[in-house]
Amino acid sequence: MENNNKYYQSRHFLRLLHRYEKAVAEGHVPYLEADELTDIAEYYMTGKQDAKANQAIQAAIDMHPDSVDPQIFIARQKMFYGQLDEARNIIDAITEQEDSEVIYIRAELLIKEGHADKASSFLLHKMKMMQDSLDTFLYDCTAIFMDYDQWELANEWLERLRDADPNHPRLPIMEAEICMGLDDYESALPMLKEILEDDPYYSEAWNLLAETYVTLEMYPDALEAADFSLAINPQDCDAMLMKANAFMHDEQTGAAIEHFTKYLELQPDDLSVQISLCMCYMAEERHKELLPLLDKAEMYARKLPDREADLPQILQMRAYALSRLDRYAEALAVMKKARELGNNKEEWKFDLTEGDIHLQCRQTRLAENCFATALSKSPEPGDTLFNIALTYSNAGYNEVAIDLLDDVWSIFGTEEGKFVVPHLANCYLRMNDMKNFLEYLKLSPYCDRDATMYLFRDRFPGIPPEDYYAYAFRELNGVFPKPEEE
Repeated sequence: MENNNKYYQSRHFLRLLHRYEKAVAEGHVPYLEADELTDIAEYYMTGKQDAKANQAIQAAIDMHPDSVDPQIFIARQKMFYGQLDEARNIIDAITEQEDSEVIYIRAELLIKEGHADKASSFLLHKMKMMQDSLDTFLYDCTAIFMDYDQWELANEWLERLRDADPNHPRLPIMEAEICMGLDDYESALPMLKEILEDDPYYSEAWNLLAETYVTLEMYPDALEAADFSLAINPQDCDAMLMKANAFMHDEQTGAAIEHFTKYLELQPDDLSVQISLCMCYMAEERHKELLPLLDKAEMYARKLPDREADLPQILQMRAYALSRLDRYAEALAVMKKARELGNNKEEWKFDLTEGDIHLQCRQTRLAENCFATALSKSPEPGDTLFNIALTYSNAGYNEVAIDLLDDVWSIFGTEEGKFVVPHLANCYLRMNDMKNFLEYLKLSPYCDRDATMYLFRDRFPGIPPEDYYAYAFRELNGVFPKPEEE
C-alpha cells in the first residue's frame, strides 16, 4: 500500500536502514527491535531481494524468538510461495492469537485458500473485540480485501469504515481504487481528479489516474498523468509502469520497451512486466533479442508456484520467435512442452500457434489441419477464423486471407462484420492490387478507425485516417481525387 511506500521513504526508516546495512557490511547485525527488523525484511521483500529479507528476519527471530512480527512475516512468505499448510502451522503456534496481525493473517490465509467470504465472516466476528481501535481495524480489513482483488468485499468493508469514521483520510483514494477494481473506471475518473485538486502532489492518485486513462484508451492523458507523478518522484516505479502500458496499448512499442526496461531496472523480478516487455519485442519482430528475455521469464515462472500458469504463454512466445528465426524443429519441440503444461480448455490456442509455425515453413497442409482443429475447439469460432485469416496474410498468403476475411464478414453480418474492411485493404495492398486497395481503404476509417490507423499510419504519418484514401489516390495518380471520386 501507499502508506508502506511513504514509510520506507521516511527519514526514520532510512536512518534505521542505513544503520542496519552499515553494520551488516561490517560483518555483524545490530541489535534492533523485532518490529524494526521485520520492517527492514518487508522493505527488502517489496524490492524482491529475498536473500536480504531472509537475513533480516532471521536476525529478528534470533534476537526476539517469541515476538509475533517475525513469525507473521515467515507465515506470509510461506503463503506467497503456496506453502499454505506450513503457513497455518506457523500461525497456529503463535501464542498471542488475539493480536490483530494474527487475526489479519488468518483472514489472508482463508482468502488464499479460496474462502474470501469465510475470511470476511471471521473478521466480522473479531470486530466486536476491536472497538478501541475500530477505525484502524476497518481500514486494515478493507486493505486486505483490496490487496487480494476481492473488490466487492472490499467495498462492503469500506462502507463500514465510512460509517465508523466518515472523515478517514484514505476514504476517497480507496473508494476510487475499488471502483477501478470493479471495472467502473468512469466513476473513478472524477473521484481521482477531485483528490488531485485538493492535493496535486499525491503520487498514488496520479498513478491511479494514469491507469484509469489507459483503461479508457485515453493514452496522451495517461502519459501526462504519469509524468506528473514522475515529476514528484523520478524513481516512482508505478508511474514508469503506467507510461510503459500507455505506450504499449497505443502501439508505440519502441517507447514501451524503453519504459518497461527502466521499470525492470528497479523491479527486476516482476514477471508480468517481463512478459509485457517480451510482447513488445515480438511486435517489433526483434526475435533474436527476445529469446534471452523469455529465458528469464521462464525461470521466474518456474520459480514461483502461483505463476506456473504463465509458462504455456511464455513457451508459445518462444516457439513463435524460433519459427521466425527459421528454427522450426526447435519451435515445434517447444510447442509440445507448452501443450503438456497448458489447460485443455485452451488447447485450440496451441493449435493456432502451431498452425502459424507450419505456415512459416510452408507446410500448408499441416497448417490447415491445425487451423481446422482450432476452429472445432474454439468457443468463439468467428474471432478464431479472423485470427487465422491474419495469420495467412502475415505469412504472405493474402488470397487465402481475403477468402477467410470474406467468410468472417458473412459470419458476423454486414454491419457487425465490417471491422474486416481495413484488413482486406491491407491484403490487397500486399498483393499490389491497387484498385481494390483504394476501394477498401476508402471505407476503412468508417468501418474500424483504430485498425485503419494501426495498419496504415506509418504509410501516411500525421494524416487523419479519413484522408488516407485521398493521399493513396494521389500516390497512384499524381493528383488528389475529384470530389465526385471521393
